[in-house]
Amino acid sequence: MFKIFENKTKEERLCEKYSWLMQRSYKLALFDKEKSDRLNDRARKIMAELRRMNCDLVEAKSETA
Repeated sequence: MFKIFENKTKEERLCEKYSWLMQRSYKLALFDKEKSDRLNDRARKIMAELRRMNCDLVEAKSETA
């Protein structure tokens, strides 16, 4: 009924964090390249961890992009 009460899997949380970091990095790139690069590095580490876990969410997002 309500998705508020459903627990998210680790993969879902990492996927959301990756998306948030990439969006933030993209917006920040216009003003501060160094901070943008740091956020992008964190996002890439998360993506590598998701790929190591063989997460299906990674494949679904890359196909739609």
